[in-house]
Amino acid sequence: MKVAMLVAVVALAGCQQSTEEVADETNATLAVSGTDEVAACITRGVAYFKEIGSYPTLKSAPNKGRSADEVATERCNRSSMAFGK
Repeated sequence: MKVAMLVAVVALAGCQQSTEEVADETNATLAVSGTDEVAACITRGVAYFKEIGSYPTLKSAPNKGRSADEVATERCNRSSMAFGK
């Protein structure tokens, strides 16, 4: 009986470590995914500014005279949906 309990404790300890490792991998994946989403948003933002003829420098308020790349980056860092999906 003691051997069976020891095996169960060791197995549970192994599961706990495995769960922590999975959580770390998941968080790392989410961080990379978030970075990819921001980069894609910036690309969409720059394309939008080019489409409306406001690239490389924005031509209308509130960001008149600012770099389109800079504004797209700021907006996308706030929300990766700033220029749609």
